Amino acid sequence: MGGKCDIDNLREQTYKFWNKHNYEDYIQQYIQQLLGCELKMAAQEPDRLRGVDQPVHTLALTVGESFEPLLQVVCVLKPKRVVLVLNTLYSKMPGVDHGTRLKGYMLSLKQAPLSEQFRPNLADDSFDLIELPKDTPTHVFRALREAFQKQEAQPPAGYTNVVDITGAKKSMVVGAFLYAAHSGLPITYVDFDEYDRDWHRPYGFTCRIGTVANPYEAFHLRDWEQVRRLYESYSFRNARVLLGSEPGSGSQGSGILGAMSQTLDATANGDSLFEPCDLEKVQRLAKLLKMYEEWENGNYAVAKQMRDCFDPPLPDDVVPWSIDVLGLIWPNVSAVTTATAAAQQLLDKHLKLKHGDPDPTHSLFNQPEPLLAYVSDELAKIERLITKNEDYRSAYLRAAALDEFLLKARLCIAWLKGSLDLTDSGGSSKKVSNLSNTEQSEGFKRLADHSGAEAMREVLLGGKSLDLRGCGKVKIVSGCPSLNKYWDGKALDFTHNGNRGFTKLRGEAIHTHLYLPSSVAEAALEWVKAAVEEFIQNWLEHFYPGTVAAAKGKNDRVAAPSWSRLVEVCDLKFLPPGLRQ
Repeated sequence: MGGKCDIDNLREQTYKFWNKHNYEDYIQQYIQQLLGCELKMAAQEPDRLRGVDQPVHTLALTVGESFEPLLQVVCVLKPKRVVLVLNTLYSKMPGVDHGTRLKGYMLSLKQAPLSEQFRPNLADDSFDLIELPKDTPTHVFRALREAFQKQEAQPPAGYTNVVDITGAKKSMVVGAFLYAAHSGLPITYVDFDEYDRDWHRPYGFTCRIGTVANPYEAFHLRDWEQVRRLYESYSFRNARVLLGSEPGSGSQGSGILGAMSQTLDATANGDSLFEPCDLEKVQRLAKLLKMYEEWENGNYAVAKQMRDCFDPPLPDDVVPWSIDVLGLIWPNVSAVTTATAAAQQLLDKHLKLKHGDPDPTHSLFNQPEPLLAYVSDELAKIERLITKNEDYRSAYLRAAALDEFLLKARLCIAWLKGSLDLTDSGGSSKKVSNLSNTEQSEGFKRLADHSGAEAMREVLLGGKSLDLRGCGKVKIVSGCPSLNKYWDGKALDFTHNGNRGFTKLRGEAIHTHLYLPSSVAEAALEWVKAAVEEFIQNWLEHFYPGTVAAAKGKNDRVAAPSWSRLVEVCDLKFLPPGLRQ
């Protein structure tokens, strides 16, 4: 082009080119005289011609009436191959003919007066011209899918394919955008800062060529879908990991929070996609997921600490009841730094809660509300192991463990309420309530530490004694409830070589390689549901009347809230409607 490559000269030359009436003459002269200068001028600002992060193998272009922006993008991206997606007709010209003309102009760029930075090296066989039968989004999507599935379209290592949506009708652009978003391909677009009001055309030297954010990547929509799925399957830790972290000193951030903190364009002073208050809402969600993670793992004390730190406070309906009740009394070793010390302290604190500190009246077994909360929570967790995790072996073992815990709880409550007799080694018998404080503490410890479900079951059925090894033998007295045979008629109510099948299966599953199918785990769940019901109605309500009534409206909070309720509590209004349900 004659003259300098400055703005005033470019504007003047552009006017002259627009005055040419023959478009073919105009476009040829545009390539030879104006295009290179436009790109040179635009390149003086680093943000204008960003392109993509990798060399481009196949570039798909939706083609409209104007060729100039498409020639610019080919010069900036310098692809090895070009796919032209064409309408049926362009001003009465068949789409393939229109595409052939554009192909010819693109081939001529190899000899055009361009700097090497912008000189593409395309050959005649580098092109794939696709004339659409209909210019609908569906036809564009299918055409691009087929084009990019071809062997010659596969990018070698280090290269990427790109879809450009600069030209063509909106319906074609929509289809191209959807395909690129679906396939995870970079999406490019040519925009302009300045348009002429009289000619209704852009000044080419004000072009901006860069990527348009893929909504699934920019907003991490797939990750949000995964967060919801993981949450609903109670995989709280993995859901929290996907949320990631915000950028910090020396860190670009990660996951959803990292993406939400990024700018949509690459300018240095660009605003982030989301407001700081939106990031705070996701941080609140992350803290909630951490609280649920601690709760699901039985770390009630830490979950309670987290629950109390929320500002604004959490509504009660999204907090499992066990967190509020058990969090106040449960062992907590979260501050201990070594595994050995943590294990030792955990065991000490656990035994104090079981035995009672300083005496048996402070035992968990003498605290009806926490006891009910624990039993209800554990039963719900067993059911989730089956329905959510499909971990049948773990579900069976926890069901059998809860069944034994309830047998022990019945005996411990009977001791604490003076409904057991103790016979010493000399044969003399008296109520445990008449023992000295020292004898009561020692005897209760032996009872609380006893293991053996079937021995305890026989005592509770009446008539037999339980040997506390060194402290005498205990048996229930008249007036104490007797154990209803809640297992009668259940699928696991059978004997095997003289052993109760339910208990024998537990022992084999713990100590050997026993496989347990879903049907057996579900049968164990039915067994322990009956055990819980019998314990609450026949023992807890007998010795602590009104416990169930006092827990009404709270004891059913044994699960994390629905995803839609969680979204509401965290005020995640920025999520698409489909992800808020």
